[in-house]
Amino acid sequence: MPNGFNGSKADWLRVEAPLLRVDPMLQTFVAEHGLSLSKNYHDWPERSLKWNTGIERLIQLYLEDSHRVTFNLWLCASQDRSGARYWRREFLLKDTKLDDVVGRLPSLLEDAYSTVNSWTTDGLEFAK
Repeated sequence: MPNGFNGSKADWLRVEAPLLRVDPMLQTFVAEHGLSLSKNYHDWPERSLKWNTGIERLIQLYLEDSHRVTFNLWLCASQDRSGARYWRREFLLKDTKLDDVVGRLPSLLEDAYSTVNSWTTDGLEFAK
């Protein structure tokens, strides 16, 4: 991912298609919770739901495997203190086809939101 997606336009359309199908759910979720939504950071198929409460909070759905078209749902909270970053992160889903979870995506997003919001500064560790 550091250099973005390296496939053809047809490959891009194939791997981003599952995200396009869930975009309406993501847009509804961010509107209900007052979050921001960004897409395809660093030219990689992904969706990032972000908010800040003194801690930067993120729910990110991103392409894990371009051949099998599987995705991860990653949760992260971070805070910069005196030039050092502290964070907490975990995966809610790993290497999963979106079609397998699309029906429960709204409840997964609610779980992700509750989890990330529950993390406090005391629970953040130094990001090495």
